Amino acid sequence: MHATRTGASLQRHHLGPHPIIRHYLERMNFRGIVRDCLGGGLHRGLDHAEVLSVLVQNILVSRGPMYRIKEWAQNIEPGALGLTAAQRGGLNDDRLVRSLDALVSERGRSVFFRLALRVIKDFEVQAPRVHFDTTTVTLFGQYASSQAEPRLTYGHNKDHRPDLKQLVFGLNVTSDGAVPLLHHVFSGNRTDDSVHVRNVDELRALLGREDFVYVADSKLCTKENLEHVAGHGGRFVTLLPRTRKEDSAFRKQLREGSPPVRWRKIHQVANRRRSDEPPDVFCSTDAGPDLTAEGYRLIWIRSSQKARVDAQAREDQVRRAEIELKSMAPKVGTRRLRTAAAVQARVKKILAEPHAARLLEVTVSTVTEISHRYLHAGRPRPGDPVRALRTKRLQLHVTRNRTALRAEARTDGVFPLVTNLQGRSKREVLEIYKYQPYLEKRFALTKSEYGVAPIFLKKPRRVVALLHLYFVAIMLSALLERQVRSAMSRLGIEKISILPEGRATATPTTPRILENFADVSWHAFREGDRSISFPVELKPIAGLLLRLADVPRGLYE
Repeated sequence: MHATRTGASLQRHHLGPHPIIRHYLERMNFRGIVRDCLGGGLHRGLDHAEVLSVLVQNILVSRGPMYRIKEWAQNIEPGALGLTAAQRGGLNDDRLVRSLDALVSERGRSVFFRLALRVIKDFEVQAPRVHFDTTTVTLFGQYASSQAEPRLTYGHNKDHRPDLKQLVFGLNVTSDGAVPLLHHVFSGNRTDDSVHVRNVDELRALLGREDFVYVADSKLCTKENLEHVAGHGGRFVTLLPRTRKEDSAFRKQLREGSPPVRWRKIHQVANRRRSDEPPDVFCSTDAGPDLTAEGYRLIWIRSSQKARVDAQAREDQVRRAEIELKSMAPKVGTRRLRTAAAVQARVKKILAEPHAARLLEVTVSTVTEISHRYLHAGRPRPGDPVRALRTKRLQLHVTRNRTALRAEARTDGVFPLVTNLQGRSKREVLEIYKYQPYLEKRFALTKSEYGVAPIFLKKPRRVVALLHLYFVAIMLSALLERQVRSAMSRLGIEKISILPEGRATATPTTPRILENFADVSWHAFREGDRSISFPVELKPIAGLLLRLADVPRGLYE
């Protein structure tokens, strides 16, 4: 509020993107479901549904620690948050964490199942395929009190921070807009191959059928997991692990070139990130095993883009080993590298990376150096007796194995798909699996735009509850994104200019959509008994986004 000496004031009422978020929360019936499951929990005019709704909005707009949310909310019009002025005043960190406690209690177990059912019905989300993957949420802190499942503990960290504790966050998205349907929060040491049985059972209960295609990474490809999916009439697409005999046998055939393998082009995808680079060409072959040991269909694919990545990774690996070996060479014969056994041990350690030992040829040889020593002291003269001294010294020789490098290059870009889908072409199976990156983008969005870590909470149960709210946030984000993109397609709009500097995009994302409403406000001028309201003035692009998102314009009037 700005006041003048004459007593006049100009008050700003900030709306931002909150009416849009609140509209989608209402379509999801988030508050109604939370009230039914958790009860009122009324305190100072606020119940759990209203508090958790505010937390979801905070995650989507400006993620911050609990103790700052009251200050954040004071700058927003209460009605935009779905609150009254008195309710907004009742927000504090203690009230917020009590609602988190309720969400992670026994009563909160059915919230997300009912939420998924509502979303499927109201937004008409189709689920012919469900894609599943996990990521790790890294946490700073000891969390010694974390004993109940899911536990905050150490495990295989996908953020490359094995020194920190973590939780494993699993997510299921549909092939219809990558909309999240179900999620799981596992202990930090839970392995991916042990989560699929429970996950598939819950998806069957939610979707009410078993014939959907379940897509996951190579951790799904165990005998027990595949039998559980197929045994109940389910279908799957996954990757064959590199540790399987079928994979090693075919790669051996590729390296040896006998019998020769012929690849046939089955698909081509343009490079969306770098339009000036060549497209990704996918080929397949009938050579190699066509069935796994369990009898499932095996499809061999080679990607030109992955081949370039594999070649560069191998070159980097060989170069690193060469640099280490060459920096070690001058030290051979000194201190800890005096003996051939010590040198061999150091070489073996450097070449411990996969394939490096095969791609580099390292030999340790012994050379004899001859020097001469005069037997008389003083300035040497012609004819003085001389004794020859022979000294043995170790030498290190490093060369690239060109034959092995050429053989390894023949395996670049190759990956095997495993499926029990019958009557589907290789291209169709490939396209099914290639949707998996859309799920990975949901994880990337969570960790970048919405800042899932660091988490400013002490109690482990509340950390888990906050991850549950992140699921709601990314579900809402996916629904808004899906709605806008489908409307663009329906209306024949190829691109909209919502990026910074007015740049256009054919694939608008929720953060960029909401950014266009960041400064939306209305103002009220007061002077004595006189009051004048200045309504919201939306930019043309904001009006178009409301129409595409199917949000009533009246929410900003």
